[in-house]
Amino acid sequence: MPLIKYRIVHHVPGRIRIEVPSIKGISTKVLEKLVNISIPPGIENISPNPLTGSLLIKYDPGQINIVAYLQDMASSVEIKHMLRKGDIYERCS
Repeated sequence: MPLIKYRIVHHVPGRIRIEVPSIKGISTKVLEKLVNISIPPGIENISPNPLTGSLLIKYDPGQINIVAYLQDMASSVEIKHMLRKGDIYERCS
């Protein structure tokens, strides 16, 4: 069962946009820390949007199963802990 809720908004091979309500309003500085955790080969770019609470992920479909990767990340205790931790849970003003 995922610890972090997300929804796939749009997906074509090589590009997926997901909505992650728990990142909405988080500062760009914090999001940069989060998107640099456990980036495996095959992920080319992760672009967070704190205003909409979404992530755009560009990836190589020949190198990574993006759906399995998202499921793993949504089940990550480390990421859930970072989202809850007060010292990095800075909101945009």
